[in-house]
Amino acid sequence: MMSLRVIASLVLIASVTLGSFPVAGKQDTFTPASFDSYEVTLVDGETLGMRLLNGRILFNSSAERKYYVSLAKAKTGRQVTTFTLTGGVFNVDAGSVMEEDVLYEVTVSYEAFGMEADNGDNYIFKRGGNIYFWQNVNYEYNLETSKELRTDEQSLKECLEPQNDIECDDPVLIGYSDRICEGAENDWEKVFRIYKFISSEMAYDNEAAEGAAAGYQDSAVDVIRSGKAVCEGFSNAFAALCRAQGIPAVVEFGIGFSDYKEMTTRVPTTGDLADHAWAAVYLGGKWLFLDPTYDMSRYYHSEKDVRVYDESTKYYLLSLESFSNDHRIYDADTRHGLPVAGYCEGEDGPKFEITRDGVCHITGTGTLYLPSSVTGFHTVVFEEGSCITGIAEYCFCDCDLLTTIILPETVKSIGADAFNTCEDLQYVYIPEGCTGIGDNAFTGCDELSYVRIPDSCRSIGERAFDGCPRLYLSVPGYYNDFSKDYETKPMYIEER
Repeated sequence: MMSLRVIASLVLIASVTLGSFPVAGKQDTFTPASFDSYEVTLVDGETLGMRLLNGRILFNSSAERKYYVSLAKAKTGRQVTTFTLTGGVFNVDAGSVMEEDVLYEVTVSYEAFGMEADNGDNYIFKRGGNIYFWQNVNYEYNLETSKELRTDEQSLKECLEPQNDIECDDPVLIGYSDRICEGAENDWEKVFRIYKFISSEMAYDNEAAEGAAAGYQDSAVDVIRSGKAVCEGFSNAFAALCRAQGIPAVVEFGIGFSDYKEMTTRVPTTGDLADHAWAAVYLGGKWLFLDPTYDMSRYYHSEKDVRVYDESTKYYLLSLESFSNDHRIYDADTRHGLPVAGYCEGEDGPKFEITRDGVCHITGTGTLYLPSSVTGFHTVVFEEGSCITGIAEYCFCDCDLLTTIILPETVKSIGADAFNTCEDLQYVYIPEGCTGIGDNAFTGCDELSYVRIPDSCRSIGERAFDGCPRLYLSVPGYYNDFSKDYETKPMYIEER
């Protein structure tokens, strides 16, 4: 179903800081990057190196081909100049046409697989006669979070297996994947065809994004059958179609920046929820990033209104350097975790540690609060000696990989939205002694099958179990029809 991470989708908001990760400072529109070169991966696997030197852009191509390079002001999109280049090594005098302290986007267009492709998201600016790559505050942060995308054999194998909403073993999906990739010469062409199938033939479902109704289905098979989705659905479909071809791919979550102002001035803050999803694919011995939603050419408004825009591959197979300009990476839905540890809230509060095997270990005393970007685990262990008295609001929100959680006997309260949209969650143990469950605490947990509310619980918040269509819910007899305003009621409510 549709996650809180994607309800806003294109109305994109802020980001979050992980416990021991680099903390973003004030956003400076014109911060020179810590790098003066990086490599662009083209859709057919060839590469194009970009380096800045003395006011010029130096290109080094691994293939003899024709390129069209355009330079446009990032704020207005107005094109300043274009260059037509042929060969393997060449350079352009960009500095002579650039204004001081103005951000420009460099876009490279070329032909591959018989189609026109383009690479964008490359930003530069001029200062004191020299030109520099611009570095968004996301980059240093993403350097840490992207380490979750491992390249060892076991981790890559995990990125080929079926999981919730990524049904790469489904016969219908396999059939689609085979038809899309039929006749493709190699994995590069297969992935390119899959991406074009999603970004050009499917439609962004504006009605679903605006309505955000409980029960929205965004599994790969559902998306392919309906032909429309929001960002997480497109990413699920991409990952599943790639995995069906034996190509490792994952869905990633985080923050997307929607326009020039947000990209250049937004400072991510602790506690902001992820609101966007995209994908990463393993090709040529490395992980590359892509965003089919941002390259989407069709937008669905109603049965009679599908708006069509120009096709694009601007956000396809981007390096971390360029992808970080408008994306902040929280985590990927992988079985393995990114090892990280930190205090939940203040040095006197509980602590968390996520280990390589995707287990979140909790120690300490007090109310448990996890930073909103800490979601990359599938199991929670409350260590012996810990004394967790409450689960804070949003604590486990969007922890999609969780299937079961046994809350310790010391827990007295569950906060609002504490488990909101945990899409894989099937069972929760709530101990006797828990006195209250907050609003929307388990909303959107569409796999949840059984929950017993203890007799000690005297308060169940509004819509606490809305959007749980498979749920058998056992409640004390003094609860009358508390679910009367639910959009999607539990399958059965037992009054003891």
